Amino acid sequence: MDHSYKNDIYIGSVLLEINRWAKTAVRQPSIKVSDWCRRIADAGFDGIELWENHILLASDEEQEKLKASSVPVKILNSYACCGDEAEEDRIASVKAGQFLGVDGMKFNFGGAMESHKDYCNNVQQWRSMLPDQFRFLCECHSGTTVQTPQVAADTFASLRREDYEVIIHGFSGDEDTIKRWFKLHADRITHIHFNLLGNQDITEYTLRKRFELILSLGFCGSFTIEFTKGIGMEDESPEVLFKNAIDDMNSLRGWMK
Repeated sequence: MDHSYKNDIYIGSVLLEINRWAKTAVRQPSIKVSDWCRRIADAGFDGIELWENHILLASDEEQEKLKASSVPVKILNSYACCGDEAEEDRIASVKAGQFLGVDGMKFNFGGAMESHKDYCNNVQQWRSMLPDQFRFLCECHSGTTVQTPQVAADTFASLRREDYEVIIHGFSGDEDTIKRWFKLHADRITHIHFNLLGNQDITEYTLRKRFELILSLGFCGSFTIEFTKGIGMEDESPEVLFKNAIDDMNSLRGWMK
């Protein structure tokens, strides 16, 4: 890992998207990310982690604006499934990443343990469609077959290449679990989702202590402000969420000094 992205902080466009969890067959975007790009750049973010529907379901004009954005799309946040049935979705994610010139792509394994071997085969094929110098970032998420550190370690060992990277939610969960992730995955953990979802009353002191723990375990990667205070509230609005995301970014910047 070259770690050229060390201390980069991105904003997740999913944070601003009210339809992120819409209970519909197609989660149609409610915003144009290009309308936010100048503000994102001016706020000091190093880039965007782009929710895939913000490019895949966008107009040609919007796609071109994102490609030429004043703040780069650094990571494509793909929700393409790893099952056999989703090959076309995975190909679409690759084409979108190529179009935008992203540095990396986030992906998830599926949740069916009986399909885990198929997931692994498809993830290998997916990775083969991408450049060698590319961040292929597995979010080891609860509800997926790689949600535990040991299973994830065994899985990556079976994939027969060393450049799979790992995303964890470093500011939630207990310290012992975080330590176990780092013990088993070490510098494979290159990206952290800063996610206050379900933990919105946490204090800045507690967050800073967790940041210090992460650094002490050897982390030297990048961050995405994925979810912030106000997500899921009845009065949720992109303006409030954006302000809170800036506050989170500034906290991280302050702790880095």
